[in-house]
Amino acid sequence: MRIGLAIQNFDPKKGGAERYTFDLSTHLARRGHDVFVFCANGVSVPGVTLVKCAVQSFPRWMRSLSFALNHRKQLKLHPMDVVLGFGNTLEADVYQSHGGVQHVWMEREIASYQDPRERRLKALLLKHSINQRVQEWLQEYAIRKGKCKRIVAISDMIKGHMAAHYGLGDEAFSVVYNGVDTERFKPGKAAADSAGGIKKILFSAGNFRLKGLYPLLLALGELSKERKDFHLTVLGRGRKDRYAGLIERLHIANFVTFQGETAHPEEVYASSHILAHPTFYDACSLTTMEGMAAGLPTITTRWNGASALVTPGKDGYVLDEPGDTAALASALRDLLDDTRRKEMGRNARLKLEAYTIERNAAEMEKILVEVGNG
Repeated sequence: MRIGLAIQNFDPKKGGAERYTFDLSTHLARRGHDVFVFCANGVSVPGVTLVKCAVQSFPRWMRSLSFALNHRKQLKLHPMDVVLGFGNTLEADVYQSHGGVQHVWMEREIASYQDPRERRLKALLLKHSINQRVQEWLQEYAIRKGKCKRIVAISDMIKGHMAAHYGLGDEAFSVVYNGVDTERFKPGKAAADSAGGIKKILFSAGNFRLKGLYPLLLALGELSKERKDFHLTVLGRGRKDRYAGLIERLHIANFVTFQGETAHPEEVYASSHILAHPTFYDACSLTTMEGMAAGLPTITTRWNGASALVTPGKDGYVLDEPGDTAALASALRDLLDDTRRKEMGRNARLKLEAYTIERNAAEMEKILVEVGNG
């Protein structure tokens, strides 16, 4: 079957959606399908044909729009049996959103700013942004016009948001959670450490603010008043200078290390004990799933679609809001108990063993083939 996938940047290093598209295209090609990736920029993959769609880089709002328009033109030259879009195209038989509903993301993005003045300014800029309006129009076009035959939600949370926003019933959706490389992300020596010693808390994100680093630091500040047996590793490319003043004010400089980016995050996961991901918004956090696959009991929030995989008190904790620093500190305190943490870590690993990349790709292949043959 000729399967088309459309994504502006086909590069697994760019982000979660890009990494997902890369893995899915590889799987589909190995299964014998003729896979075409429509992209502005991309990396070569055996068995995958790249179809370049030119992008106008300026003004900013023209990037996505020009990609969508040129994708439509290229489809006429390269007809497909089925096309999978991620909200950046005008044509898509199957639509899979990795960002959820635009206005929900926008509300959570604004909420993640701690300074009220910054929050008001961000709200003003987002609500009057031409780029945001274009993004929202593109995300909704295929659904509003009835061009989309199936919507794939990557979590039940996203399904709920989209069903409410579009006024759609259950029959319009398939729910397919993300998949994890459970051979790459697996429990390391830290999970079997004996009692005592420093417990390593991991925070991993590209956007420190949106993923809740500020409330996490506040919670650690409270925790540091009563114990010293923990250390936070901050993994990712976010702006650490934004938190220097807060860390100094809380007197926790000795408890925090900013490690930056790494090509081998699985090694950092394997040397950690707890994953803290008090996010303001995630459609279905791969960080959460990778942490659980690595045997880390995980703390996250109800604003993370992957929180549906966390059973509170059994393999992690789910907070109502990232700003509830008392609840966050309490969850961390519980997980510093060796017996409880190890048991919950084992439970987390067992649960994630069912959420492999292969399972995800097989479910997506089934949907694409059904729609393509329909």
